[in-house]
Amino acid sequence: MAHQPQTDPLLRRRTLPDGGAREFRAMRDGWPVRTLRWAARDGRPTILLAGGRADFIEKYAETIHDLVDDGWGVASFDWRGQGLSRRLGQTPQHGASPGFDVWLADLAELIDWAGDGAPLPVIAHSMGGHLLLRHLAAGGQGVARAALLSPMTGLAAKPLGPWLARLVARWQVQAGKGGDYVLGGGPWQPGRPGERRQEWLTTSVERYVDESWWIGQYPSLALGSVTWGWLDDAFASIAALVAPGVPEAIGVPVLALIPERDALVDSVATRRLVARIPGARLEAFAGAGHELLREAEPMRSDVLRHILQFLGQAS
Repeated sequence: MAHQPQTDPLLRRRTLPDGGAREFRAMRDGWPVRTLRWAARDGRPTILLAGGRADFIEKYAETIHDLVDDGWGVASFDWRGQGLSRRLGQTPQHGASPGFDVWLADLAELIDWAGDGAPLPVIAHSMGGHLLLRHLAAGGQGVARAALLSPMTGLAAKPLGPWLARLVARWQVQAGKGGDYVLGGGPWQPGRPGERRQEWLTTSVERYVDESWWIGQYPSLALGSVTWGWLDDAFASIAALVAPGVPEAIGVPVLALIPERDALVDSVATRRLVARIPGARLEAFAGAGHELLREAEPMRSDVLRHILQFLGQAS
């Protein structure tokens, strides 16, 4: 049956395209990770789409529709510990870390799954972009091109700031409180238009409330704030990424798209790191929030155009 694009803008954000193959894939240790995959058409390659912390596949429904409509194959997943993958932490709401090296090993397996052994283009957001950069620095096996959205190369770590937050996170872990929510954290709360979190993420009210709509349909998608252990692990992984010689070892073409100012990750740190990657390009978007593919129009369409032009050079 020929592909029939969904034309209703709301349904493009609140449904997934027909024909996706759903599976819980067992990682090397047996941990079940939720995956979804749409077949490519007309000779297009498959794109692996990797979200950020607390993301789930449905948050990218609109982008998946765009890609599938254009003939791209799409493979996506929920990171271990979030979405509908098996959870970590004291409760399903605690945004705990299994160790960033565990996620890094998961990513290598998922790249191999999505590409069927052949290099493929990857789009990765925030924490996903951080992990992809570490994968690329370790050899980049299975990746043809990498489009990074607001990659987590440094943390704003409000309200403490990164220097103090790193110290406090280490102290809390050493005190046996690594599994507790960070200062000011807690279980997930429905988003309200105009609140600070929206200002950090996107200028689009419509796209911002889509997340709460999806969680309203499937409450198990909700994830609360990070734990002290997650924060401690994140700072250690960022230190590993920015160490001398690490970004310089990346040999895969990289495009980084960032907001000019990002309230969650450090855009200045991203500029510094991307400048160290041979041949990498960076584009900044004035007035954007952290979630560039959930921004208001025409910015979101411009972001997607940049990505597809870049990834299309690999097809």
